[in-house]
Amino acid sequence: MTRTGGLETLEFRHEFRAETDRLLRGRLLWFAVIWLAINTVFTVGIFGLMAWQSVASDADTTNPVSVLQAIQQAVVNTYGPGWRTVLLVVLTGAWYAFYGSVIWRVWRSQLSEARIVQLSVALIVADGLLGITARAAGVPFGNLFMFWFIHLVACCVFPWTVRQALIPLAIIVGLSQVSFLAVEGASLYSLFGSAFFLLAAAPAVGICWFRNSQRLQKSSHKFLREKYGMLRQELAYARQIHEAVFPDPKETGAVRYAYQYQPMRQIGGDFLFVQTVTKPNGHEIVSVVVMDVTGHGIPAALSVNRLHGEIELRFADDADIAPGEVLERLNRYVYLTMAKHSLFVTALCLRVDTERGLVEWASGGHPPAFLRGVDGTVRELGSTAFVLGACSERDFDPVEESCAFHPGDSIIAYTDGASEARDQSGRMVRISGLRSMIASGDRIESGTWPDRVVDLVTAHRGGLPSEDDTLIIELYRPLGAVTGTGGVREDEVAAGAGALSP
Repeated sequence: MTRTGGLETLEFRHEFRAETDRLLRGRLLWFAVIWLAINTVFTVGIFGLMAWQSVASDADTTNPVSVLQAIQQAVVNTYGPGWRTVLLVVLTGAWYAFYGSVIWRVWRSQLSEARIVQLSVALIVADGLLGITARAAGVPFGNLFMFWFIHLVACCVFPWTVRQALIPLAIIVGLSQVSFLAVEGASLYSLFGSAFFLLAAAPAVGICWFRNSQRLQKSSHKFLREKYGMLRQELAYARQIHEAVFPDPKETGAVRYAYQYQPMRQIGGDFLFVQTVTKPNGHEIVSVVVMDVTGHGIPAALSVNRLHGEIELRFADDADIAPGEVLERLNRYVYLTMAKHSLFVTALCLRVDTERGLVEWASGGHPPAFLRGVDGTVRELGSTAFVLGACSERDFDPVEESCAFHPGDSIIAYTDGASEARDQSGRMVRISGLRSMIASGDRIESGTWPDRVVDLVTAHRGGLPSEDDTLIIELYRPLGAVTGTGGVREDEVAAGAGALSP
């Protein structure tokens, strides 16, 4: 089974490692340069003091050989004679060479993150080796105090993890024990000294843990802020693309429509498709599909885009396709491609024929639309089939119904975001609430029902955010509508006016 989750975590880890690499690379370079300069000043000061001692010892300052001999004698007097002095001098030179090579490699080479970490640890180990050698050589003040100090500084400067901070400690403490046993002679002091040294180094390791945790937290917050900003931009662009497939409101012709769409988030799972076909005699056939995909946000919007392509294809093949056939084709598509992902769709398909003065509809589990007659009567256009995707095409029966649709009539359709809107006590608007509003709206002008319903739903919520996408559409036939030939159909106006007669 392929795992596709955790991409954000992997991306964050990659960015955090890249940031750590940049930070460690820069700080390692400056640390090495500054520490090398400090040791150089210290070394020059020591040998300068020795040179001054040679002058004070009445050495012939005009003879360079005499001065060098005096410095050599001062070194022997300070560090002791024999191989230990030679070893200390050799290791000091090696220390300088190593620091110089690290500076050169970091400055001139493109080293990997792992290599940079290794070099930073190696620098601190080199200081510890120098301290162990100085102690073994019997140099005054030769101990691991300088290593403890430089390790503390490194923990404050380098973006180390706790594990990386412990590596030089483990190496130097181990070598220190070997030196005690093999060179300096074992003693109780060695055991207590190592234990005390580890205890003294604990604050440095704690600093590494604290600083790494803080940096990880800050990087995480920065990453989330950046990704949130990018997501908002992408969602804004996605909303433009998503809403571009919605039709423009139609304010002319024998059949007109207006709608309001309010997604719960920036994009949602409600959709509206409208197609108008004008016959040669000026009559119109208007097909409308209202859909509501289960779920919200991006997954629902992606499903809507897939369904939009399917609907476009069906109407491109047959512009006069019947509502029942549209519903049947959509159910087959949803059942085969979306239902296995627990995505289902409710849909209302309408077709208005102005020549016959009829509206035909088929509804797959969609909330009932309302046909408000010019005389104020309200009729429900209820569901005629199952929710799309709930059953195969063999068991799906898209029953089709029809009724008169005269000039002055309006059809108000909606998604369940309107009927299921809740107030602060949890009470929903319900279908009955919408019906009551539509039935009592005697003075409401055609084409304004979507705004009215949205205002009702918003007022009912009482300031609470929407819990679902909301789409309201009004499909209406104005009185005295002008046909495609430019004339007024007097028979339709008479039919609409007759409905008002007692």
